[in-house]
Amino acid sequence: MPVFGALSRGLSRNAEQGRLARRLGAGICLFAACLASASLAREPDPPSDPCRRPEAGSAAAEPQDLRSNDGVLSVDLALFNSKQPDGSTRYCYVTPDGAPSPTLRVKPGDQLILRLRNKLVDVAAAAASADDSHDPAAPIAGPICVRKKQADACASGAMTPISTNLHFHGMMVPPICHQDDVIKTSIQPDDPPFEYRMQIPADQPPGLYWYHPHIHGFSKVQVLGGASGALIVEGIERANRAVSGLPERVLIIRDQELLNPDAPPAKSEPVVPKNLVDNDGTQSIPAPVSASRRRTCRSTLYRCPTRTIRPPR
Repeated sequence: MPVFGALSRGLSRNAEQGRLARRLGAGICLFAACLASASLAREPDPPSDPCRRPEAGSAAAEPQDLRSNDGVLSVDLALFNSKQPDGSTRYCYVTPDGAPSPTLRVKPGDQLILRLRNKLVDVAAAAASADDSHDPAAPIAGPICVRKKQADACASGAMTPISTNLHFHGMMVPPICHQDDVIKTSIQPDDPPFEYRMQIPADQPPGLYWYHPHIHGFSKVQVLGGASGALIVEGIERANRAVSGLPERVLIIRDQELLNPDAPPAKSEPVVPKNLVDNDGTQSIPAPVSASRRRTCRSTLYRCPTRTIRPPR
């Protein structure tokens, strides 16, 4: 009897320990689930229209300035798109606090660290074709759509409507991954934030540059949809002392695809006087009352001039 009693007590203790272990395990799982839920709860919901624009006739506000500090400019950007009621698609860069397409200001020799998150959605809901058999050594005749997931965004090479990357237009930085490569670097919506990290050359000429996506075959759609921003290398007053001390304004002018490109011009369309048209076909800005310095970026894949505007004498 003592033997059976001891065995019974041992089995009872084992059973109790098993129940305790099960309850402890359930508690750990519940705690982990709560942590995961809390983590998801901290992820902010995207705005209903992240690429909203000012109402027609309203004042155009200058982009938010993000300046380097102690030789470093660290920026977080997300690229969004949204389908509009008229059938067009808008694209925009947005900071974590909701500011659209900020102006990045750096000095020669600074370090720029930019983390880009791809938040694009397939607004056309069209299935992309695949080219999994493409020979990497063969020349690419045109845009390709790669459905096969690449673990490394630096070697992805995917060219789809929801792929993106960044090109720093006019900057003298190497065309390598995490700097200014636009051939192989391709970031997808389910990728983690991709970090660009580059040193602004000490001999980079001061002036107005810009950043925009450069996925071949789709960069035009994204840029003309609004995906661009100004990048200013400070120090223009050292190159042109006449502008030193002048107040500065940044104006980004973005061309947009016409919904009906073949439609004839409206009879009510105003005619731009010839004296307000530059030799490159762009419209000049009338001189303001007081002298100022305006950095005007015509975001059309081509140019971003810096203009000094002075009052007529």
